[in-house]
Amino acid sequence: MANQQIFPSGLVPPEPPQVLRPRFSLTSDILSFRKCQRQYGYFGTDGFVPAQAVQIFFGQIIHQVLDRCHRHYSGLFGHTVGSIPTDNDVEQYFDEVDKALRAQGIRPASPSVTRQAKQVLKTFNNLEGPSLYPRVIDTEYRLESDRKDFILRGVVDVLATDEEGNPEIWDYKGTNTPDLSSSEFRDYEWQMSVYAELYRVKSGHYPARAVLYFLNELRHEEGDPPIVTRPIPAIREVDFMRDGIETDGTPTLVKKGLEAFDLTATEIISRKQTRVWDAPTGNDIPDARTCDICDIRWNCSSHPADKYKVRLPFSP
Repeated sequence: MANQQIFPSGLVPPEPPQVLRPRFSLTSDILSFRKCQRQYGYFGTDGFVPAQAVQIFFGQIIHQVLDRCHRHYSGLFGHTVGSIPTDNDVEQYFDEVDKALRAQGIRPASPSVTRQAKQVLKTFNNLEGPSLYPRVIDTEYRLESDRKDFILRGVVDVLATDEEGNPEIWDYKGTNTPDLSSSEFRDYEWQMSVYAELYRVKSGHYPARAVLYFLNELRHEEGDPPIVTRPIPAIREVDFMRDGIETDGTPTLVKKGLEAFDLTATEIISRKQTRVWDAPTGNDIPDARTCDICDIRWNCSSHPADKYKVRLPFSP
C-alpha cells in the first residue's frame, strides 16, 4: 500500500509526572497547625466540618467590614474619595457582610456578639480611620514565596505608608492581646516577620515596620463611656531589626520565623502522609478559647477526662 503512512517504530514516551509542591497559607495552615495539630488534622485536611462556625464569625466580619471601610475611603461604592465612613455606613457594611456569612453557615453565637462586633468596628473606624485610611496603599495584599519543598502564601490586611512614606504592613487580630511572653504572641511576631520576607521577595526591600492590631481591646460594655483614645494594648509594633542582622543581610527575627515555619510546613507534609494528628501536650496545649469551642474536645488527651463531659441529646 503505497499511500500507507509509515510511522517510526519507537513511540514518543509520555512526559514524566510532575510533583506539585503543596501550598501553605501562613494563617489557615501554619499558624493553625502550630495552635493545635489535632484540630488542624480533623478540620483542615480530613474534611470534617465544625458543627457550628460561630467561632470564626467575629474575625471574618471584622476583616471584611474594615476592608469595605478602606474601599469606601478610596471612592468605591459611590462615595467621595477621602470621605471617612460614618457609623451608618459601618452598620450598612456590617449587615451586608453578615448576610453573606450567614449564607455560608457562619453566624454569631448570640446577639451580644453582633453588638460587640459592631461596636468594635465603629470604634476602630472613628479612632484609626482619619489617620490610617489616607495612608493605605492596598488591602488584602497577597504575597507568595517559593520555598524548597512548598510554596508559602500570605495575605496582609493592609499595606500602608508611614509618615515618611515608607511601606508598613498591618494585620488585624480579632482577639485581645496575648501575653507578650506567650508562644501565641511569638508566633504572631514570626508571622509578621515572614510577611516582611514575602514582601521583600515581591518588592525588593523590607517594609519599615509591621503592626499587629488586637481589635478586641476596643470592646466595652453597654452603658460604658465610648472609647475616644486607643487602649495601650491594642497595637503592637514588630521591629524586624531588633535582634540584629545575619551575614547575608536577613534580619535575625525574619530568619527565626522562616526556620520555624519551614519546620512546621515539613511536619504538616509528614503528618498528611501518616494521617496521624497527635493531641498537643505540655506548653503546646492551646488556650481555653481554642479548646472550649473545639468539636473534638470530648475525647482529647490534652485534658483530664472529666473536663469536657459528653452531653447526649436530651440529656440534662
